[in-house]
Amino acid sequence: MSNLSKILVVEDSPLLLLDLCDQLEEMGYTPVSATTAATAARLVDDTITAMITDIELGLGPDGLALARLAAQARPGLPIVVVSGGVIPTAADLPTGAIFVPKPYSLDAVLAALHSQKMATAA
Repeated sequence: MSNLSKILVVEDSPLLLLDLCDQLEEMGYTPVSATTAATAARLVDDTITAMITDIELGLGPDGLALARLAAQARPGLPIVVVSGGVIPTAADLPTGAIFVPKPYSLDAVLAALHSQKMATAA
């Protein structure tokens, strides 16, 4: 599991949010959930070790804006951006963030987070 222990999970669909958080918890991670970018932005602090965010988050800022904000506030924070409806360009993502299309496997999301952690440790 390395030191990716406390993962901020941002998803506006309650079922998807609950499912992902449950899966992360079963694997030994501590998920912190948010349903909006505004709520998530308030939760990005030094205790968060990674972030998974959907792009389409309903009203307010989207997950791409959140990812850029988080990357600016916490350089090197592993960030995975997911979506079933939007495919971002590389320029849309903050440096180092990885896009994983929905439907995704938890293994794919965790591999993307860990690859970023390894890149920043090198």
